[in-house]
Amino acid sequence: MGLGTITLGSFTISFISGCSDNGPTGPAINNDIQDVSITVDISLSENQSLAHVGGTLALGSNALDIVGILLYRSSETSVLAYSRRCTHNGCTIGAFQSGTSTCPCHGSKFDTSGSVVNGPAATALKQYHATLQGTIITITP
Repeated sequence: MGLGTITLGSFTISFISGCSDNGPTGPAINNDIQDVSITVDISLSENQSLAHVGGTLALGSNALDIVGILLYRSSETSVLAYSRRCTHNGCTIGAFQSGTSTCPCHGSKFDTSGSVVNGPAATALKQYHATLQGTIITITP
C-alpha cells in the first residue's frame, strides 16, 4: 500500500494506492488510484473567494478531473464541487459568473447547483463530494 501527496499551487492532491495478488505469478500492481482527495485552503489569498457564502473558484486539471473542478460556497458550512466538463460535448466550462457557468463550445449554461439552465446540454454537471472543516475544503469522488 502506498500513500502520497502532491501540492499544486493552491490545492493539494492526496492519494492511496495499493497492489493485489491476482495471479499465479505473484503480486500484480494495481495502477488504479483507490482513494483520491484534493484539499483547498481558503485562508490562502488565491482561494479567498471561497471564504464567504456565494464565493466561487475554478480549479484546473487535477487527479480527480482532468478538465478541472468548479467550487461554490453554498453556506457557512458547505461547499459544492462540480466537474468543469460540459455534459453536452465534453468542453471545459468557465468559472461561475453571476451564478452561471458557460460552455464556450455550444453555449450551454449551468447554475451553482450544477443544473442545466440553457442547452444544448441536457444533464447536470458531475458533482463531487466536498467537506469544509475550518479553512480546509476536501474534495473526493
